[in-house]
Amino acid sequence: MSETENSTGEEIAKLMVLAHNSSKEARAELFDGITDLIEAQHQQISVTEIDLMMDILSTIISDIEINIRKKLSLKLADRSDVPAELIILLANDEIEVANPILIQNTLLTDKDLIKIIQRRSRQHQMSIASRKMLSADVCRELVSTNDDNVIVTLLTNQEAKIDNDTIEKIIEKAKVREVLQPPLVRREDLPKDIAARMYSWISMSLKSELLKIHDFDADELEGVLEESINELKEEDDLSSPNIEPEVALISKLKKADKLHISFLMKSLRQGNTCLFELAFAEILNIPDEIMCNILYDRGPAALAIACCAARIDKSVFLTIFRLTREAKMMDTELSKEEIKHTYNQFVNTNEQRAKLILHKWVEDSARTPIF
Repeated sequence: MSETENSTGEEIAKLMVLAHNSSKEARAELFDGITDLIEAQHQQISVTEIDLMMDILSTIISDIEINIRKKLSLKLADRSDVPAELIILLANDEIEVANPILIQNTLLTDKDLIKIIQRRSRQHQMSIASRKMLSADVCRELVSTNDDNVIVTLLTNQEAKIDNDTIEKIIEKAKVREVLQPPLVRREDLPKDIAARMYSWISMSLKSELLKIHDFDADELEGVLEESINELKEEDDLSSPNIEPEVALISKLKKADKLHISFLMKSLRQGNTCLFELAFAEILNIPDEIMCNILYDRGPAALAIACCAARIDKSVFLTIFRLTREAKMMDTELSKEEIKHTYNQFVNTNEQRAKLILHKWVEDSARTPIF
């Protein structure tokens, strides 16, 4: 037996004697002795002896002052040359002790982390969510907690490997829990098809962020808007068993690529307001009831937005406003301030932005997320 092994054996024997003393001072001395020995000489200690000392630590750890346990945790947080059993013990301690270990220590396996997520507090879960290079399995378990704070922490951890199935689960939660939306949009690894689907129901400010982060071009964006709104229109069509002649005509014109602004204005001037409404809705690719809401309920500025989206010049705006209102026997007068404000919409709103605004109105009116 070497001198080192003999010395280690003697120290273990002394600690075993000390373990029979239940005084507070003896417990503190025993804790320091065991942790110092494990930290310095664990390679010379047998597996059986390690297990015995870990059992002792598990029994006495709650009697040791938390500041002492915190110091040990900070000391071992980035160490990989100590027994994993000690790291696991500290990781399951109170969060003040566990936090450095949970965030940094690489000895904790996915299995260890998942057990802690399942058995310990929200604070433990949030610490784990902050770890570098989290695996997909651990991310999935964190999302299963259904805790917004935990999920937000996970989403802001750009190194976490969140797989697409888990992202889909977060998406479903985010539709009704706005706090999840910003960090989700800001995920650099968010799949582009998922980001596109989110575009249909997030706020205007987040839409701008999403476009910058995920680099959509105009054609891709147009496709997203058209697909989502078409779903709503199809639902409307299914709810109506008989297709009206005006609807059939507009459908035919669209298929022949002859549904133009000129047809729109001709219908309106001939007094066929219903055909005008249906044609305008089709040109904008929005549900009919939203079109009527824009024309008659939202005021002149809303109609200006619709005209911008359809590339109708502001010189035609007043004609549309007057003729549609007259058909419904509504007031056609606009004050100077209303005209000024409305014309500002034409100056400050390009076609793409107008379409975004229309799409948001469609989504709001649907009352539930499109996807």
